[in-house]
Amino acid sequence: MVMDRPVPFSQPASLDLSIIVVSFNTREILLACLESVYTCTRDLAFEVLVIDNGSADGSADAAGERFPGVRLVKNPENRGLSAAYNQGIKMSRGRYLVFLNSDTILTENSFLKIVHYLDGHPEFSICTPRVVDENNNVGSIRFRQDTPWDAARKILGKYDGDQEAREMGKEEIKEVEAIGGPSFFVRRTLLETVGPFDENYFLYNEEDDFCRRARRHGYKVLYYPETTLVHLRGKSTHLPQIREKVIIETYKSNLYFYAKHYSPAWNLVLRLLYRGTFILGMLKSAGRRLAGRPPQTADDSMALKWKLLFLKLPKLRRK
Repeated sequence: MVMDRPVPFSQPASLDLSIIVVSFNTREILLACLESVYTCTRDLAFEVLVIDNGSADGSADAAGERFPGVRLVKNPENRGLSAAYNQGIKMSRGRYLVFLNSDTILTENSFLKIVHYLDGHPEFSICTPRVVDENNNVGSIRFRQDTPWDAARKILGKYDGDQEAREMGKEEIKEVEAIGGPSFFVRRTLLETVGPFDENYFLYNEEDDFCRRARRHGYKVLYYPETTLVHLRGKSTHLPQIREKVIIETYKSNLYFYAKHYSPAWNLVLRLLYRGTFILGMLKSAGRRLAGRPPQTADDSMALKWKLLFLKLPKLRRK
């Protein structure tokens, strides 16, 4: 478990903003993202760091060739999102850092607006802008901490995603408990106190975890809908060639998050619910196979559910 200790920055802050983009086999989407960053971001001293997690599609080389100013890191393998973020953090030179998904598009000078607001409101240290999809529909963001009841409903397939949109309330600047999503803005001084992301999260939960740690130190989290970016939702995590690994790593990250932040009793309940859904899913998959309807995706794979059922799990422990 990551303890709250200062980040060992390799260089002092000499820029306004460090834009950190993690890449994994999303070549064309990554290039579109970087194009929008360089086109829209003005009147800021900024750098772009691309941390490539072992892409096999030439993402890293393409980014370096088209945007020679990018600071590029080529990992030989996929280290996970948190570990890649931390690589970028240590190299960064910005007073602020933004962790930007490769499947996002800037349509205006969003980062300048956010930097100006945070400069004038030092009580806030984490921020996200308004996010929309390709059809300009507002993407829902959960502004409160995830609860065991949320986790249980997600495992059982009973979680109402529209509830998050309803709970967002009025589109206005406001303090919230937690944020996630494709654009995660952080003040450098926060990292000097709270430390880096917890690398036990390969994918998902890292932002909720980070917000909890920051709030324990008295830092505040901000929703800033005065500027908007586009998120091409699901373009990176639903690629067929990586879908099975995404499902496995999401499951492992969830279990670690529950062990870190929930009680032992809730851990046991959630793990039993997972096992029950895996067994039920295997039975349904077997039924479809007998009916001559084999699974079309990893989400419906009987073999994957079997693997998840017997996957070695992290030990239960108190937070």
